[in-house]
Amino acid sequence: MSRPPLRADLTAFARLTGWGYFPVAFVGRLPFAMMIVGVLTLVVSVRGSIAEAGLAAACTGIGTAVCGPTAGALADRFSQRAVLLACCGLSVLSVAGLLALLAAGAPIAVVVLLAFLVGGTTPQVAPFSRARLAGVASTPRSEGTRARAMTAVMSYESVADEASFVLGPVLVGLLTTLVAPWAPLLFGAALSCTVVVAFALHPSASAALPREVSGLPSAPLVSPRVVVLAFAMLLVGGIFGSVLTALSEFMSLRGAGEQTGIAYGAMSLGAILAAIVVALLPSGFGLVPRWAACAVLGLGGAGVLAAASSVPLAVVGLFVAGAGIGAVLVVLFSLGARSAPEGRATTVLTTLQSALVVGQALATAACGLLVQHAGATAGYLVAGALAALLAVLALVSGKRFR
Repeated sequence: MSRPPLRADLTAFARLTGWGYFPVAFVGRLPFAMMIVGVLTLVVSVRGSIAEAGLAAACTGIGTAVCGPTAGALADRFSQRAVLLACCGLSVLSVAGLLALLAAGAPIAVVVLLAFLVGGTTPQVAPFSRARLAGVASTPRSEGTRARAMTAVMSYESVADEASFVLGPVLVGLLTTLVAPWAPLLFGAALSCTVVVAFALHPSASAALPREVSGLPSAPLVSPRVVVLAFAMLLVGGIFGSVLTALSEFMSLRGAGEQTGIAYGAMSLGAILAAIVVALLPSGFGLVPRWAACAVLGLGGAGVLAAASSVPLAVVGLFVAGAGIGAVLVVLFSLGARSAPEGRATTVLTTLQSALVVGQALATAACGLLVQHAGATAGYLVAGALAALLAVLALVSGKRFR
């Protein structure tokens, strides 16, 4: 029997959530996608120091990684709605505080602290949306239908994530150029007050009920499966971070440093297309074999990048690497939703999202030093090593996820 197309799966979800859910859940991701680049742009324009701006941006990312799992745990404990509304209010206050401190010429230590709070309070709509749709996908039905529905959810979410992370920096650039360096953060705060509030109040929030409402017993968060998936996400983030850092050096040496973001878009495009294709794969091709095969594809893309001597060849390598690692993302989030203890889906998915951010931040910092001394090829080789480790992790941990 042929499997229903992805479009049919999404149509089935739309009947349950309403088509209006999808634009709200997508636009609600933009404050998060704009946040780090927005802080970087604002601080460098006000203080004139790329070192201080980089420190503030790094602390913004750390804030999301530290506070994200806590927000997920609170959502599982009380409700997504309550946590999202609280985050929206705190996010607006932290953005206003950062703008005021920069205008007053506050010491960098205080600016960095506020940047941490900006990152920690920005609503993370993506993992909350994953938890909601995963709740819809896991409603009583046959095991095969449930698995197909979960793959459709994670494919859609990965496409939405990649698209938002492409659009977010573009919006930052446009608003900075057309208005002022403070405009992106204010625009993000305005979206939090409107679109994210609408997402919080959307009826779909009932698909991720807190344990007190659902009657589920308390379940521990930490399990060997979750630890393995979090480590795998750390590796995926490391691949993205090391490739971006190496690409910046590669493009700068060719006098096209300002086009780094455009070239990097090939990796995002590969990830988006792979996320769609994964949902169309036959159910007999299990999640863990997909993980291993796609990690090898990512390794191949890193190899092409390491050997590239021209921008067109580098773009090919970026596309291949993005396709492999983008597909791995879909698999890891699918396994995360399946492996989450009862009543802990939002916590687990937010933890995986945070591990991705941490991996990217660590790799960006470490590879920045490496690439500066050893060149772009060294950064690509790091990405290849991480992809190989990701494939090995899939092979050695495969029995855990059967």
